[in-house]
Amino acid sequence: MTATTRVRIGATFLALIVVFGTVGYVIIEGVSWFDSFYMVVVTITTVGFSEVIELSNTGRVVTIALMVIGVGSAVYTAGAALEMALENYGGRRTARMSRQIDGLSEHYIVCGFGKVGSAAWEHIHRRTESVVVIETDALLAEAARSAGALVVEGNATHNDVLESAGIARARSLVACVRDDSDNLVIVLSAKALRPDLLVISRATEPESESKLRLAGADRIVSPQTVGARRIAAMALDPNLARFVDLVVERDLVELQIEQVVVPNASPLSGSTLRNSRIREVSGATILAIEGDHDGIEMNPDPDRTFASGDVLLAIGTRRHIDELNRMLAVPMPNDR
Repeated sequence: MTATTRVRIGATFLALIVVFGTVGYVIIEGVSWFDSFYMVVVTITTVGFSEVIELSNTGRVVTIALMVIGVGSAVYTAGAALEMALENYGGRRTARMSRQIDGLSEHYIVCGFGKVGSAAWEHIHRRTESVVVIETDALLAEAARSAGALVVEGNATHNDVLESAGIARARSLVACVRDDSDNLVIVLSAKALRPDLLVISRATEPESESKLRLAGADRIVSPQTVGARRIAAMALDPNLARFVDLVVERDLVELQIEQVVVPNASPLSGSTLRNSRIREVSGATILAIEGDHDGIEMNPDPDRTFASGDVLLAIGTRRHIDELNRMLAVPMPNDR
């Protein structure tokens, strides 16, 4: 039974009590209709005003019945009305969030708002507000809303929930719910809906990594393994760990590490890293180059020649990365 139905039932029952109580006082005590109605309202609302009718024993019995039945009905109706108001508020809030999500594109989707998911959302949210949280637990969903997240409350293993989060327009998806089996289903569903979508998955158990990879996960992260590696890195090379912290946390510097692909017919295709003058023109620094046949070359040689399809790992501010993309882009006919 919905809150609206309960309000209607309660209000109807309360109105009947007022009518019968008013008629009862008129018949039993022989007073005016107004005094009878006033007496009923004073009794039901328990405001504590003095009686306007000198009650007989029968009238007192009627008054006791009004106190028990009428007050209970009034409380029931008020509670149902409050619940209906909260439902309407929640419905309006959900509708507003749905409109905001429908207006997003190239956004991020985080499935799960537990310890890992909330931390992932916080880091992504520092860089962009275009991030949507999917959470099935009502308390965690409310916590996400309170933190300022756009939330789709539902099970991320269901296609309709992923579609509500705008997976068709998303840039990437992070599957970080508690159970690896659920993450596996999320990865399968996401890749079925968007084969080209970048999907990162959490893996709690080591044996889950191979299954998630077979399901189509592009990146798999084990929080325990990553934590152990970070601790080891801090012990072995604290300076490198400090640099990674600066880039990842973004608290002190505005740097980003991004993969950039050299397109076909790029003006830099066939040029060496030295002659391209990428650092001087764009401000970005090339950390590594991944070619079709050469593998990944870290700290590439200045005489390394760019080829179409090479993947460049670049570091710089957003402006530097955008300028690098412009340098690599194929010029339009009217730009030549």
